[in-house]
Amino acid sequence: MLQLSLLQYAFALGVLAYASICDLKTREVSNWVWVLAYPTGFALTLVAIPTNALNVETVILSVGTSLVLGFVLLYFGFYGGADAKALIFVALTFPEYPTAFNPLLGDTALPPVLTMFCNSVILSMLYPLTVFALNVKDILKGKTLFEGITASLSEKILLLFTTRKVSLSKLDKSLNYFPAETVVKNDGLLTRKPLHFIKAEADTSSYTVTLKENQELYSDGVLASPTLPFIIFFGLALALLPIGNIVFSI
Repeated sequence: MLQLSLLQYAFALGVLAYASICDLKTREVSNWVWVLAYPTGFALTLVAIPTNALNVETVILSVGTSLVLGFVLLYFGFYGGADAKALIFVALTFPEYPTAFNPLLGDTALPPVLTMFCNSVILSMLYPLTVFALNVKDILKGKTLFEGITASLSEKILLLFTTRKVSLSKLDKSLNYFPAETVVKNDGLLTRKPLHFIKAEADTSSYTVTLKENQELYSDGVLASPTLPFIIFFGLALALLPIGNIVFSI
């Protein structure tokens, strides 16, 4: 059932591509995407089981792996709801590699969803390097990034990889930035302090309101974290699945 397994892969890839575009544009993936995608993907999997091309244990292992990963990462705020749903969708739709896949890195013993997850982590690590390179470029042009910020040297190094300086109006209007600093009162004085982590689905409006109330502190810009929905990295990792598991081959 080579054609069926490739159809499962193509369907999973298509759904993730569409969901990624939606999440990038609006920071939201409609539940209708999953209402339609889940039963269709599961139906393809059910068709494969009676043909002996797929066994029930493989499906259980795939879905179980995705449920554990999705729940843990959603609970600690590293994932949004769409990311966790995408992970489970792939596990349900595409629980086993097509025999046509001959990965360059490693074998096909692991569930595809786990390989996708591992590779997405590696791909996501390239993003901070891009942010760092852009900040270094700004510094070389004479731009000051941390003037007025109360932060240690190690914190500033971390901020170089995770934040960009943008105007307050851009932060307020854009869906692609999260606040990376806030204002605290210390001995009656207002102090700018970095924010190192905000949960994926946190409401950032309160942070933005605080910044706008003290906008006189941000005439030269405000630190903000440029963000991409993690589902985009899932989609890229799924597209690169024929290559194999990058993490396990290192």
